[in-house]
Amino acid sequence: MTSKNFRLMAALPLVAMAALAVSCGDDAGEMHGNSAAVDDGAIRFAAAAELSRAGDITTNNLTSFNVYAYTGTASAPVTFMDNVVVTKTASNNWTYSPLQYWPAKQSVDFYAFAPSTWVGADGPLTPVPYDAASGTEDIVYAVSPDLTGNSGMANAQVVFNFRHALSKLTVKMSSTNPELKVVVTNVAMTNIMTRGNFSFPAGSTADAASAETVGKWTDQNTPNAYVLQWAQSPTDQLTLTSTPTVIAASGLGRGGEMYVLPQQLTYRSQGSGSDTYIGVQCSIYDAKSGERLWPNENTPEEDLVPGSSTGDGMLKFPLSTSRYSEWQPGVHYIYSLVINSNEEMGAIEFGTPTVDTFIDIEQTYE
Repeated sequence: MTSKNFRLMAALPLVAMAALAVSCGDDAGEMHGNSAAVDDGAIRFAAAAELSRAGDITTNNLTSFNVYAYTGTASAPVTFMDNVVVTKTASNNWTYSPLQYWPAKQSVDFYAFAPSTWVGADGPLTPVPYDAASGTEDIVYAVSPDLTGNSGMANAQVVFNFRHALSKLTVKMSSTNPELKVVVTNVAMTNIMTRGNFSFPAGSTADAASAETVGKWTDQNTPNAYVLQWAQSPTDQLTLTSTPTVIAASGLGRGGEMYVLPQQLTYRSQGSGSDTYIGVQCSIYDAKSGERLWPNENTPEEDLVPGSSTGDGMLKFPLSTSRYSEWQPGVHYIYSLVINSNEEMGAIEFGTPTVDTFIDIEQTYE
């Protein structure tokens, strides 16, 4: 690097398992269901979802979900409801057809999910393969096990509390130094696994989060690079301002949000091999003179972009640190990259991670 000090800030998240225990109803704090006056032995449903933001599945915008139900034992389950679609009416009741009735002297395990496409015909009792390559779909699941009809209570319901199966990401960029002009050509996240198998939990998702009540992802595979900014001409380049800009290519997420597989993150070889990181192809100029400050003759070759028509360098922001090495389901990770410098440009230094609370979790690099 040159004689000027180059300071980079990037937000990365940390999360404790306890964060997954947070769950609630819709925005009004209500749980909608049927309201029959008498108990006729029919199985009815109600649903609630975890606290979410715009673009996510919530109790308010959840209009349908699918249900599998089983009697028998864990080793010999008997299908009782086979991928039944439950829909919400205009009066906020959940209905399905044909109506099912509680079996005598048998308990029932219920599994629900939305949208309807992500659990196939094999059902939820075996690991469910899923491909999150599009980054646009939020998927939720719920389990209510070991239930029986209650003849002493009118309209006994199966109440589902849905949990988010994926992690959510938002990437923002800014520059708060008015003496600099930071021009970004391309931004990409590398080596993000897009396929995996999801196992429904055995316990109720209405209970506190634990290994028994939270679904598990395994066999994550098929690494992908998510291109968040791609300039095909100078007019497509992004000049950073002090106001953070959400970076998201068209089609990759609603409102700049992406939904990705929970997975392990690595950064062992400084942005090569299987490392997971955000790569920013950019140039940094003096705002007044227009002189390029970075990259320059002192920039290491590994930080240059071969063949770049704009002479850009590559900044690499790890998605993993020594304190944090995985994404958790149901957590929104906000990566805020702030590219600044002062009069002395020197080596890139990274500060100590900090922890915020669920659902938006940020960490600062300096």
